Amino acid sequence: MAPRAPGGPLVVLLGLGAAVSLASGLAGGLARLGVLPASPALAGPTALHGALMVCGFFGYVIALERAAALKWRWLWASPGLALGGSVAAAAQQPALAQGLWLLAAVVLSAAYAVVLRRDRGVHLAVEGAGALAWAGGTSAWMAGAGLDTVVAWWCAFLVLTIAGERRELARFTPLPRLARQAFVAVLALQAAGLLAMAARPGPAAAATWWSSLAALAAWLLRFDLACRPRIARPGWARHTARCLRLGYLWLAAAAAWGLWRAAQDLPLAGPGPLHALLLGFVFAMVFGHAPIVLPALLRRSIATPMALAAAPVIAMSLGVALRAAGDLLGSGPWRAAAASLQALAIVGFAAVMVAGLRRPAAA
Repeated sequence: MAPRAPGGPLVVLLGLGAAVSLASGLAGGLARLGVLPASPALAGPTALHGALMVCGFFGYVIALERAAALKWRWLWASPGLALGGSVAAAAQQPALAQGLWLLAAVVLSAAYAVVLRRDRGVHLAVEGAGALAWAGGTSAWMAGAGLDTVVAWWCAFLVLTIAGERRELARFTPLPRLARQAFVAVLALQAAGLLAMAARPGPAAAATWWSSLAALAAWLLRFDLACRPRIARPGWARHTARCLRLGYLWLAAAAAWGLWRAAQDLPLAGPGPLHALLLGFVFAMVFGHAPIVLPALLRRSIATPMALAAAPVIAMSLGVALRAAGDLLGSGPWRAAAASLQALAIVGFAAVMVAGLRRPAAA
């Protein structure tokens, strides 16, 4: 018999850990832009803002979801280590944070290796590659690699995890052979871009990596279940589909902007397309999947979405657009205003989720 997952109260406690990691990362970003005053308490989150968001928050949440789904006790070490890394980062212990985040990524990668021995599904291989990208990016960071390389590998962790989950859902509708082959080709291009960024980072490597994201956006907009016409989507299903379609458009915009920057010989990790990718695309995926994942994780039903459920999603996209304008114009006040709006959108969406989980679900 497989070991049972931790009980409800512990799952809720671990969920609060995600809130702590997110709050720390957001506070660091807001302090960087001057929205929050600089203080010794925010020195760690300010210096490690990006790492806290990718490894501390997203790494934690993805590992938590996997642990809850697979119900292996040893796998709960991954979100625990990721949370420990966030605490170390906030305490201004970057070396300890690096080690803990690397261990979290290794445990998650090991889980996918075990699963792949039983099921050789493409979607599982893609998600497993994402976990390895998390480990690879963190290892490169510890080895002193350039920021462009580390950022590309960390972003690949999120992109590949999302791509694998969406490919899994695509199994429920017939996919043409050409679509299946195109998906593999997109992943091969992503791998080529990552290897190029590790071996010889530069405009050519960045262009290859951004090209793979452009191709992925095109594939998702054409073949993903959320983009299929004539499908009845009531309630939260409609909300999820709208979030995903919006996210795919942000992915395409980020890739186009990234390719333009690569043609100008500008660094991959510079301002602009990365924020469109992480805040426009990735958070749209979070907003879209949260009504599915949270009820399962917390073992509670969720009520029919309120009319205001779309407001945080719209606010986030407006914030991403404002941030893009601020980056293009080099305007600090616009960037600060965008960051404030994005933080409010995240807090607002959390409030919508809490309200939905507290209200009784419709029959």
